[in-house]
Amino acid sequence: MNRKNIKFIVKILALTLVISYVADKLIFYALNKLSDQVMVGQTGGKLNHFLSLKDTLDVIVFGNSRANRHLDVSMMSERSFNIGTDGTDIAYFTTLIKTLPEKKEQLLIINIDTKNFFESDYTGSDIRALKTRFMRNEIITDELRASNHIKPLQNVFYSMNYTNRVLGLLKNYANPKYDYRTYSGYDPLVLSETQKSIRNIIVAEPNKRICYETLRVNPAALKYLKELKTHLEESGKTYVFITSPMYDDPCTNYQLKLTELMREKELKYWDFTNYFKNESDITLWKDKTHMTKKGAERFTKMLIDSLSIKN
Repeated sequence: MNRKNIKFIVKILALTLVISYVADKLIFYALNKLSDQVMVGQTGGKLNHFLSLKDTLDVIVFGNSRANRHLDVSMMSERSFNIGTDGTDIAYFTTLIKTLPEKKEQLLIINIDTKNFFESDYTGSDIRALKTRFMRNEIITDELRASNHIKPLQNVFYSMNYTNRVLGLLKNYANPKYDYRTYSGYDPLVLSETQKSIRNIIVAEPNKRICYETLRVNPAALKYLKELKTHLEESGKTYVFITSPMYDDPCTNYQLKLTELMREKELKYWDFTNYFKNESDITLWKDKTHMTKKGAERFTKMLIDSLSIKN
């Protein structure tokens, strides 16, 4: 290949890169415009809604689906929100807590479970659920970059951060399932007759969860817990970590170990795993780890009384 041909190829590659870069920024701008109009759904709309409200809230619930389904924040305060999000954990909500206004008095109720604290496969990858806010929120952008859970190309081609989110955003833009202006973030579970029959079978089966005797704190979970402790102390927020009820949990040593860890870190933690252990009312449950609306309302009322919250 002669020198002339090499120069031509280099020019073509350079032009392709420039066009790709410009096209990416145009697509990113268009996707941002779309996203900004979506305030419902867990593909980004609920996150958008929370970020639009966070500076005005008095009570906020963080955690996974067991936070989302178990705490009716409307019973706590008119200015409250439940940002519990399915499939997320401590990396996700630590980042969101860092976005809260400094020195503003707010009560944070943070649901944590033992699974990711003592199992080796947790890496903090749940932080990727925030990637639609990459290059749109400085704190989230910095946390995503520090996590090493976004690919190097995503730092150049920003629209890649909408991967696996576009269809969900379009669906919730075209057909929102609820009016976000009256939505508190809490998603109660109300069962159909078929679901009740399935529930009865599920809870009757023996719990097959494997419990290990030797427990080592997951390094990724511990890293975020330390960061969260520092941030909570510096921000002066009122907070409590909780573990919400389960139908049955054979791994009692996990809860004891988590309680020990939280005491060691001097973090306020209440373990409610067995709160309904002696309760025979099966209608409180959807499955072994999620309560129905009835169970959630009873649990929320108890927590309100424990925290002395006045609506």
